[in-house]
Amino acid sequence: MQESDVHSPAAAVAPMAPGLKALRLRAARRLSRELQGRTVVLFALTACLMVVGAFAAISGSGAVARSDAKREMLAFRFGSEQISSTLQLAIQHEEDLVVSASAFVASHPHVSPAAFDRWVESVHAIQRYPELENIGLVNFVPAASLAAFQAAMGAHPLRPFGRGSVGPRESGIVPPGRHPYYCLASAGLARSQSSYVPAGLDYCEVAPSLESSRTSGQANFAPFSDGATTDLAVETPVYRGGLVPRTIAARRRDFDGWLGELLVPGIVLRRALEGHPNVAVTFRYDAHHQKVTLKSGRAPHDAQTMSINLHNGWTVQTFGPRASAGISHDGYALTLLVGGVLLCLMFGLLAMVLATSRRRALSLVSEKTRELSHQALHDMLTGLPNRALVIDRAEQLIARTSREPSRLAGALFIDIDGFKHVNDNLGHGAGDQLLRTIGERLQATVRDGDTVGRLGGDEFVVLVEASAGEDGLNALADRLTEVLREPIELDDGRKISSVTASIGVAIGRYATPDALLRDADLALYAAKADGKDRYALFEPGMQSGVEGRRELQADLAAALPKGQFFLDYQPIFSLPDREVVAVEALIRWRHPERGIVMPDDFVPLAEESGLIVAIGRWVIQTACAQAAEWAARGTPLGVSVNVSAHQIDRRNFADDVRRVLEATGLAASALTLEITETVLMRDASVASAQLEELRARGVRIAIDDFGTGYASLSNLQRVPVDILKVDRSFVAALNDGGQSSELLSAVLGVGRALALDVVAEGVEKPSQLLALEEMGCAMAQGFLMGRPVAAAEIRRGDSAGVGARAS
Repeated sequence: MQESDVHSPAAAVAPMAPGLKALRLRAARRLSRELQGRTVVLFALTACLMVVGAFAAISGSGAVARSDAKREMLAFRFGSEQISSTLQLAIQHEEDLVVSASAFVASHPHVSPAAFDRWVESVHAIQRYPELENIGLVNFVPAASLAAFQAAMGAHPLRPFGRGSVGPRESGIVPPGRHPYYCLASAGLARSQSSYVPAGLDYCEVAPSLESSRTSGQANFAPFSDGATTDLAVETPVYRGGLVPRTIAARRRDFDGWLGELLVPGIVLRRALEGHPNVAVTFRYDAHHQKVTLKSGRAPHDAQTMSINLHNGWTVQTFGPRASAGISHDGYALTLLVGGVLLCLMFGLLAMVLATSRRRALSLVSEKTRELSHQALHDMLTGLPNRALVIDRAEQLIARTSREPSRLAGALFIDIDGFKHVNDNLGHGAGDQLLRTIGERLQATVRDGDTVGRLGGDEFVVLVEASAGEDGLNALADRLTEVLREPIELDDGRKISSVTASIGVAIGRYATPDALLRDADLALYAAKADGKDRYALFEPGMQSGVEGRRELQADLAAALPKGQFFLDYQPIFSLPDREVVAVEALIRWRHPERGIVMPDDFVPLAEESGLIVAIGRWVIQTACAQAAEWAARGTPLGVSVNVSAHQIDRRNFADDVRRVLEATGLAASALTLEITETVLMRDASVASAQLEELRARGVRIAIDDFGTGYASLSNLQRVPVDILKVDRSFVAALNDGGQSSELLSAVLGVGRALALDVVAEGVEKPSQLLALEEMGCAMAQGFLMGRPVAAAEIRRGDSAGVGARAS
């Protein structure tokens, strides 16, 4: 073998090395191109996402700006309607005073200026109506009677500033002139010397609307100008007998004059603008050849405006800041735009990092975990913390306060009164919206560090950290009560006029959240037992009281099936013949262990639990059957039955009463249903619809305990009422003398003015009975004349005999 034929391994590999390097280089370049291509694609996708995100941010911020502008516009319109409603309520409030005064004048046809002033002072008109400048009686004086009228006024001059004062004796007519008739004041009371109107002023010349109200019989609200100032005037015509005649001729014949008052327009308008900052109002009048404009507040530059016609010559125009739909004028929309763009950039950069790693998946998992965690700890309807999170926050609150001797843990347990009524009558959608609104109001009222949660249904809770000895929880409970009373307008335009809540408050050092919430819940039971729409502070004795209340409620649920209820009957007498004309059915509970339980001890519990509906149906059935039996035995007596607002709220209440009358055979005119003023204050239209149907069948309607509530006289005229039962406190006050008889006389005058029968309750002394007869009261009821007795005692004698024995 020659040397050239021998090859070493290095020699064999050397020719192959350049080819392997090329292959490796090409592979690296190919991989680099693939990576670059993927990077370009990723950048392109990221850029597209950023552009789309920025466009979405711009579109979203624009939508938010437009939405905010629309919401501000709707808020302005809603505020304008509130201002208009407030003005209308103010007018109605003033009309109530005028109607009440006209009833007094109608019941005292020849009232002197001094007597009229005493009545005005007795009802505290000047103190209760800060806008009232003066109030008085204006007579219609033909020219032929002018001298006699002036002579009478000279003998009994006006006392414009109350008792002990005598006004100047104006002898001339202002403005001077000869006319076929004059409108001159015969009685009146002014707030001050500056608001005094001369006695000789001819109102027919300065108030052209008076003549129209004389023939129309309607109260009128119009401006009044004496040349220097312009006031608001409310007047109502007064006719002999107190009733408005049906024909124009009869109104002219029986017309006596006008009862009117003058108001400071600035006060009325400022009160209407309360709670509406940056809003101005213009109150215009255009009727009876009279144009007047009244203003309050300062209209913003380039303001939006809204006009509301009150259809009585008056127009309300409001001015508020104009809502701008531009993004630059909306801080929230601008923040959303900037934040959205920045967020797009951040997500673009993040997408580059997460594209080749597990971070995207981990981020998604984390995001979903947070969503699930939020859903597990928050209420789905309101977004508030649910029971689990409330318990956790309460544990943290207790732990913090246990480390600081000067701090205490507090809880407010809140339950919405009448929530079931909203669900049943307005639907569950309205109930859901009510709960959301209440949650928002609670959050807006408490401090940032406090916790507002929803435990379920209509139950909310507020957790508060308070200082030892601090009275802040009482103030917070007061604020929450007031905030929840504000009306709520639903999305469909319906309005819930008033929402009330019962609140239980607990504060102290607690070991567990259960103990804290338990004490707040016990305090809530106490607040509901005291009549709802209030708050109660926990006291140690509440535990036994709640247990006793629960036992009594369980016994009450079984009382009707076991036949433990019975009725007593208290006679109602006509005056002055002292004959029994009717009886009032009064329910009693014969408890097997407690003995006889009176209505005040179990009726509120029955109303709260809903048992009052079945119990009330039994009372009407039993009372009507007893009255039918008396009629069959030759002792026909009317029977009165007290009816709860919970019964009237039921849609088939009128049908229930009709079926009872048909089943017992009792004449509908022999049945009187007694309701309280609170029924009128809740919703007069709902009560009126139910009662009107019954009244059309002949059933009589009575207002029980009249005078203890605050039912508007205008509501009283709209609701079908036959009888006013004057509250016993008015009769009891007759023993004290003073203004009591005048107040009672005014109530009797209202009854006569509205053609209603009046029954005085609680007559217990002969002097009270004598005073009522002198005032012209037609009927009375009380222990002096007859105590509640069993049906057998009523049945054994005739009406005269019952009265004699009961006395």
